[in-house]
Amino acid sequence: MDKKRVTPQNCPGVDKYVRSTVTYTKCQICGGDVEIWSDEEVGVCLNCGSEWRPPEKEALCLEYCEYADKCKELIRILKRKAG
Repeated sequence: MDKKRVTPQNCPGVDKYVRSTVTYTKCQICGGDVEIWSDEEVGVCLNCGSEWRPPEKEALCLEYCEYADKCKELIRILKRKAG
């Protein structure tokens, strides 16, 4: 089987760092929706404004991939272009 070599240009994980995604969880204070963006460390309840840390995440490829430094630079470049 021919495996495609992963590089920063074709890494499947790069998109989630360039285009942030949102998830929602229930606020433990008021029961409202807590909005948590993938590129932020704290989520905010849309109802009462309480701040919540996102649940534990799986290991990020940027923590162990041999191309992590190259990907981090590519992510910075792509975010500058998008923003």
